[in-house]
Amino acid sequence: MTGHVFVIQGDIRRFACDAYLYATDRDLRDGGGWMQSAPDAPGRLDPLLRAGFKAEKRFTLPLTDRPDRPHEPATILTAVPYHGVADLEEFVPRLREFFAVAFTISKQRGATAAVSNRERPLLAVPLFGVGGGGAGDVRGRMFRIVYREALAAAAHYGVDVAIVLRDPRDYALAQMIRREGRDAWPELTPELHASARELGEIAAGSRLVPFMGAGISLSAGAPDWKSLINRLAVDAGVEPEIRRALEKHDVLDQAAYVQFALERRTGTDKAAFGRIVADAVNVRRYGIAPPLLAALEAEQAITLNYDRLFEWAASDGQRPRRVIPGAPGGAEKWLLKLHGTVDDPASIVLTREDYLGFNADRAALSSLVKATLMTRHLLFVGFGVTDPHFHEIVHDVRRAVPSKGQPFGTVLTLGHDPVKRGLWGDDLRFVELDTPRLIDVFLDAVLAYGASSHSYLLAKGYLSTLDPEDRVVAEALGRMIDSIPEADRRGTAWDAVSAGLRDLGWGASAKKRSWNALPKGLS
Repeated sequence: MTGHVFVIQGDIRRFACDAYLYATDRDLRDGGGWMQSAPDAPGRLDPLLRAGFKAEKRFTLPLTDRPDRPHEPATILTAVPYHGVADLEEFVPRLREFFAVAFTISKQRGATAAVSNRERPLLAVPLFGVGGGGAGDVRGRMFRIVYREALAAAAHYGVDVAIVLRDPRDYALAQMIRREGRDAWPELTPELHASARELGEIAAGSRLVPFMGAGISLSAGAPDWKSLINRLAVDAGVEPEIRRALEKHDVLDQAAYVQFALERRTGTDKAAFGRIVADAVNVRRYGIAPPLLAALEAEQAITLNYDRLFEWAASDGQRPRRVIPGAPGGAEKWLLKLHGTVDDPASIVLTREDYLGFNADRAALSSLVKATLMTRHLLFVGFGVTDPHFHEIVHDVRRAVPSKGQPFGTVLTLGHDPVKRGLWGDDLRFVELDTPRLIDVFLDAVLAYGASSHSYLLAKGYLSTLDPEDRVVAEALGRMIDSIPEADRRGTAWDAVSAGLRDLGWGASAKKRSWNALPKGLS
């Protein structure tokens, strides 16, 4: 029952895991970053454990749980070496203690208090020690140690581990190491592995576009359709026998019935119904899938979800996206929220009336989807390709381009459904996976093969961990740069060359941003 090690970009404090490591030092100074490691962190220190932590009799200090938030990740402060670092192996006992403590806490909490809503506990670690912990100049070597220990913990405890990275260069190097090492995805059959590699190659060309449904939010605690309708029906005072009868009807009619019932009971209007729906789906943390999909380089992304998990994951991973519909301007890459957003409850599409009025109000949004279907390869995740509006869009595309000649997308689906395969024919390719967790593992492989950046090659802190061939290239480029006098770096030729060098990490630094303030919605 060996666990899996994922690699994502994001903010570890907004990640829906069961426990996470937050690096600090033993003194816990006032004003230090540890104070923003979790809401009310200074008030959640156990005095007895803190004494042992300060004396370095232990390396970890779990924050006490908040009774008002029983389903929050366990925050485990973990101390870096206090007197400097002579050998990176000094971090190893600290990592191992974190995994042991985190596993114990997740086991004590049990499934009913699990945060990640997954088959097995999910623990999260950052690139430990590279902030002020002494490993900043050897980031590449530090990743190899964190990765090695994460693999060992996943095997020993049977947990899944996510290494959550901030710097895009760390992410690019991590994916290179995983691609070139021993098999990082043993859970995948050879056929699934080949499919992941093929999709990764499409992603490397910025042509793989995520099309996301409610399934990507379930592991973060968002409701599925049945749970959402049942919750709304309870709020509307619908009797249990009527709620059971609703399940026999079309999903759009279910939503319409609940809306009418709620309006009759409370006197609310459609806008108020939208606000109630928004509140029901507005979870505060993203799981594995949103940050994985947010790392795709395609300009486009499409979702039927109302929540903000993908936007948050993209922003936390330093890959922000402009939301359509929304205010003009902002990031070049965009996310089309086809059925509305919690930021504008009136925009939410849920009932049959909403669907029937869609084309009159948002025809331009459908056109964006049609253009994407014609020019890119869509990756459908958490979406059962049964949405009636989507069928209408595909129908128009089939009429406009009747002989595309190849599938316009790939669907990640649970189990085998020959009827669905037959209905879509050659238009869609289906990748069948046994469990939601295996879908996450498959996505993890796709993104690793799709990470084509070499932004770490000339950056400080990575040279010592490069493969011999890459190191020869990096050192040769370094000599070439040094050989060009400053006075000769003013022409258009140097502008073109230096742009390419910056893409390889020369003279670049990670995008400046504050990582101390708690993410929006978590305080």
